[in-house]
Amino acid sequence: MDLKLLYGDELFEKLEKEAANGKILIAEIAPAVRVAFGELFGLEAGENVQGKIISLLRRLGFYDVVDTPLGADIATYYEAEDIKKMLDSGAGRFPIFNSCCIGWRMYAAKMHPELLDKITIIASPQMTIGSVAKYYFAAKLNKRPEDIAIVGIMPCALKKYETTEVMKKGQKYVDYVVTTVELAQWAKKKGVDFLSLPNEDFSSLMPIASKDGMIFGVTGGMTEAVVTTLAKLYGERVETMDFRNDDEIKKTAVKIGNHALNIGIVHGFQNFEKLYEEIKAGKEYHLIEVMMCPFGCVGGPGQPPASKEKIQMRGRALRRFADSLKEKTPLDNQAFQKIKKEFLDGLPVEKLRELIYFNR
Repeated sequence: MDLKLLYGDELFEKLEKEAANGKILIAEIAPAVRVAFGELFGLEAGENVQGKIISLLRRLGFYDVVDTPLGADIATYYEAEDIKKMLDSGAGRFPIFNSCCIGWRMYAAKMHPELLDKITIIASPQMTIGSVAKYYFAAKLNKRPEDIAIVGIMPCALKKYETTEVMKKGQKYVDYVVTTVELAQWAKKKGVDFLSLPNEDFSSLMPIASKDGMIFGVTGGMTEAVVTTLAKLYGERVETMDFRNDDEIKKTAVKIGNHALNIGIVHGFQNFEKLYEEIKAGKEYHLIEVMMCPFGCVGGPGQPPASKEKIQMRGRALRRFADSLKEKTPLDNQAFQKIKKEFLDGLPVEKLRELIYFNR
């Protein structure tokens, strides 16, 4: 299997060749991309251009476009289920760290390998929606999974390394990654007038995610998603703004059911090291969210270069957009529930684990 990472013109030419040779290209758009992409065409930071990006991708040769936050919904649901089982059994391996930031996973592997078995075994949203879309579209279109290529439109160049990760039978979760900046370069190379494009919708097969899935792209969002979904599994409703500020280190406690959960959230590895000193000194945490970039994926190394203020504008815009979504958790999201009922629930346990868990 070719594990070479592709960039720029070489990547665009490869994708165009794949489409010309009959490969079905399915794009997935990360949440942070939609509030930063417009900056590359003269728009203000934080302007949501989701519909125009979908339109652009179809004009670049993609068969269809799905929402990475729907992968976050899938990952959040199964992670919350796993956490509930651990809490109820009293056999938890806490603290649990997030897997959505590959920069964090790479850092942990190099600097703190002792923590790797504490990182959730649920794959990242990009990988989850990638694997599920590959098999779901194959079933719907009467194709083989290998006839479909999943292309992540990501705010982070490090996400390209997730194209080297494979499922148990050798199939990739995600085949290619195009960063925010690269997508703009590709559009300009093809002479597309981005600002004049109409707004289009995600695939009818896999439409938009819930608020919890969308908010993953900004610091604290992953934690908010897991906590609100976990609460709903307990039959409770937890509305919290505790995770919404942009502090570099956030610490809080949340009561769900009979459980009091200690939570830590950091962005920037120097801030993780400060929190880790507390853990080594005996401070107990249940959930810890670590993001490599300032304020989360909105400040990723694939986004347009920006000041601290502009990155925060992106984050605030993403939170507002997430809050505007009618469906708040994966349990409310009809798109996820349809995929779960029609597809995921019918899979053998081993196949389900292959699609949504890391092949470690």
